[in-house]
Amino acid sequence: MSLEPNIGIPDGSEKLKMAGGKSLRVNRRRSPKLEELVSSLSRAYNETVGQALEQHEYNFVLSDPRLPDHPIVYASEGFLRMSGYDRAEVLGRNCRFLQGRDTDRRTVLEIRDAIREERPCQVRMLNYTKQGRPFWNFFHMAPIYSKQDGSVIHFVGVQTPIVSDLASEAPCQTQLCVSSTVTKLVEGSITARQEAGGGLPLPIETPVDMRLRGGATEAKEEDEEEDDDNLTCTVTELIKEKAALAMRLVTCELTHSSRVKGALVQSRQVGLSESAANGVVCSSLMISLTRIQQSFVLADPNLPDMPIVHASEAFCELTGYTREEVVGRNCRFLQGPETNPNDVEKIREAVKGEQCCTVRILNYRKDKKAFWNHLHLAPVRSAGGKVAFYVGVQLDITEADVDLNQETGMSAQAKQLGAVGVVRVAVRSLQGRGLRRTLKGI
Repeated sequence: MSLEPNIGIPDGSEKLKMAGGKSLRVNRRRSPKLEELVSSLSRAYNETVGQALEQHEYNFVLSDPRLPDHPIVYASEGFLRMSGYDRAEVLGRNCRFLQGRDTDRRTVLEIRDAIREERPCQVRMLNYTKQGRPFWNFFHMAPIYSKQDGSVIHFVGVQTPIVSDLASEAPCQTQLCVSSTVTKLVEGSITARQEAGGGLPLPIETPVDMRLRGGATEAKEEDEEEDDDNLTCTVTELIKEKAALAMRLVTCELTHSSRVKGALVQSRQVGLSESAANGVVCSSLMISLTRIQQSFVLADPNLPDMPIVHASEAFCELTGYTREEVVGRNCRFLQGPETNPNDVEKIREAVKGEQCCTVRILNYRKDKKAFWNHLHLAPVRSAGGKVAFYVGVQLDITEADVDLNQETGMSAQAKQLGAVGVVRVAVRSLQGRGLRRTLKGI
């Protein structure tokens, strides 16, 4: 895998040809930029990761929940052959493009729950190739975590096609063959963890913990016309072992290729609640936040000095700062010599009283240029009623000299309130500060 920017990403105006011959516009949500896809890999792994991943014949992808719409940032050659898509048609897209008419919605929700809870997931589901051909897929997903703060760096998704007569076949040598180097890495990791009292590098869920559904829903009648081969497909022990091996090898490659030695791990070492207390925005909330195409920041009042824990791309474009330069700092860095202290005091009083606040304040960009900011600040409460975050939505009114009593101004202000509403819904869907409740009966 090359990290050079030599891949093509469809922009938002292109049309994609669907399997049934219909054309569909690319998702209206902002597609991640090419440099973002490249940076997603280069900031986490060293230059050897491409060669390390390319040696595997398995079907797998890496996706980044921190980028808009949780896109694929790497796809293996095996995945491309299995799905029939070219790399340029895959990178930058959410994995949902593999779903189709008869894909079980409950299985999709199960995957979403796993993403929200930042845990591994194994399901059987019906997917579709580029040509529209349905196939059963045993999907095994697992996160790669930051050892330092417990945040999810990437999700690894391994796809193992299921055929009706697979149980009677012997393992294919090319499918199970791995390099001696990688084998030693896995064996060494297993030995080290066993000596330390641990288990395998990646815990394998038992059949009791897994729901291996997919495809047709239970509500369908038996006399419906269905493909007999599809209905009789089962997840055999061979398929489970093959998927588990692929997952262990790929995740081992990723952690071994960490840009900072030991910075990435295959199992969570920092709890969700502890991560949230350290200002880490969980994957589910991050995915929701990246969909908001306005200038805003999310600050955590439960941390010292109420630092920013998320900044939108539009905010970075407005202020000239990168996200790395913003996260972890108090919003006061936007203030300057001509900022009115009375406006700053209004904001402080609103935070102290856990109230909303709208103020026209003079702020400064990174290049020291001043701009008038119509700022709307609002508390965001968790499901338990406690203020979990403050969201600040910015509107540059310098050049337009926006009159908020006019129709255009009200429209802009309505967008600000809409952004606050989206953040509130996303946060309230979580339990406590960063953990969504687990569904019962799974």
